[in-house]
Amino acid sequence: MDKTISDKLSLFERLDYAVALFIRENIHGPRLNRILSQINRGEMMLLLIIPYLAYAAWNHLLPYPWWIVIPYAGLIAYANDRSVLALKKMISRKRPLVTVAGKVDQNPDMKHSFPSAHASNSMTAALVLVFLFGFPEWFLVLSLMAGIGRLLSLHHFPSDVIGGWVIGTCFGSLGLFLGRWLLPYCFGTT
Repeated sequence: MDKTISDKLSLFERLDYAVALFIRENIHGPRLNRILSQINRGEMMLLLIIPYLAYAAWNHLLPYPWWIVIPYAGLIAYANDRSVLALKKMISRKRPLVTVAGKVDQNPDMKHSFPSAHASNSMTAALVLVFLFGFPEWFLVLSLMAGIGRLLSLHHFPSDVIGGWVIGTCFGSLGLFLGRWLLPYCFGTT
């Protein structure tokens, strides 16, 4: 990193840049990027959720009807996503692909790095699915994989991913609170 840039950055920013630079020089590549871009999509999480949901519904493992699980988790994740996107536009931090890898792109999304929507949305959904609807705890690992994938593809700095997980935890907790209050009232369960 250039000495003049290094002098202007805080300790956290220097750590972010150091990690991103290490990833760019030692891990990042076109093949890994292509694989991660396919795996690290919301649709992939649905490919894991839907079979488990079908299994759990068939075996009566869900505390609520299956047709409540996806809309409720989706609604909480959607509220999280809209909030994260508003934050991204307010903060407008450039992605490591631009600042570290030097990629030039006219896509306005390239200047919206903080916080990571993938990390935040996946954490929100995982918390609601695991702690409200009884999905297995390994669904939480999906959120960790989403964040790590965003780091390795240089779409986010470590602080972007950590910030996303923190925001996702807040929205997931809010979803748990609302769900534990609202769903028993709506379905007459205790």
